[in-house]
Amino acid sequence: MAGDKNHYERTFSGLLVESNVQALAVDEARRPVLNGVQLKNFDFLINGLDAVWALDLKGRRDRPWVTRTDLFSMMGWKTLLGDAVETGFVFAFFCPDAEVSTRMLQLDAHVHETPVGVYRFCVLPVGEAQRIARQRSKKWGTFGFEWGAFARAVVPLDAVLPLSLPI
Repeated sequence: MAGDKNHYERTFSGLLVESNVQALAVDEARRPVLNGVQLKNFDFLINGLDAVWALDLKGRRDRPWVTRTDLFSMMGWKTLLGDAVETGFVFAFFCPDAEVSTRMLQLDAHVHETPVGVYRFCVLPVGEAQRIARQRSKKWGTFGFEWGAFARAVVPLDAVLPLSLPI
């Protein structure tokens, strides 16, 4: 499966393959235009449990954040795709050692252990991201999320994707 630019994408792609989840990694080279503005592509189109999901993967260590372009583009994709597809951000939090912060333990996430560390995957639907996003840096065009609001708004990855491992 495509989606192997960094360890977050490799781990996420591997998790999907191990779980026999049908997914399509999106070609970043071709970008649509909405109202005269070019949209950034999401990373994966995935058959979920109850819906098809357009998901943009965000690998993070501790703090969840997105760029203005990420948020605008995913809202644009929701407009283009309509009710046929759900849109969201998959946050992949990586903990390289066995010690997981108290904050991470508060997060309802799908835990995936690897030889190099633990990944905690959760999904933030775009509507929720738009609702709780707060400007982080005007200069860099980033938005962050207050941790409590973020933890209440996300769902574990296995709540939207069929991640039960094959027998």
